[in-house]
Amino acid sequence: MRIFLRKYFLDPFVSSNTPPWFDARGIAVGLFVGFAVPLGGQLICLGLLRSLFKFNVLMAFAFTWVNNPISVIPMYYGYYYFGSLLLGRSAVMSAEAFRDLMAPIIHADFFWESVHAFLHLGWDFVLRWSLTAFILGLATGTGGYAIGYYIQKDHCTRKAKEMGITYEKLLQKLEQDLNKGATRER
Repeated sequence: MRIFLRKYFLDPFVSSNTPPWFDARGIAVGLFVGFAVPLGGQLICLGLLRSLFKFNVLMAFAFTWVNNPISVIPMYYGYYYFGSLLLGRSAVMSAEAFRDLMAPIIHADFFWESVHAFLHLGWDFVLRWSLTAFILGLATGTGGYAIGYYIQKDHCTRKAKEMGITYEKLLQKLEQDLNKGATRER
């Protein structure tokens, strides 16, 4: 597991040749989408967000996996329970009943089937879920941005020192390279 995390998360992040804000924004978007968008809708949401502003898409994609088929049942039950507390309502559903309720969503073959099953859970459930999902997505996205930016800025500062230039000069070069890449995409 340690090798997997290092190879697919840490190394691409640390060896990135983009400005710190670009990678940090990718982490923030990925965490927000991973926590706030129902399972199955993350890639569509990432695509829509990418059309609106720049961020490291690979980093965002990696961080959306906080929500996955293995974590979805405990995660969504936590959303239901916490949303109930926030709204001052009792969480009357047991974990077993919740798992049964989520089965059509988990076993949906297509995204729209998943959305349809999710919306059939009822307004009360969707409200509890959405409130918690938004709060958690916003909190983890904000925290992810701050931590990612700090790590990348530190990395770039050390890299600039090794190159014998200032951090600002390296940042300017990274910004230019990023803009050249964006021009090539068009």
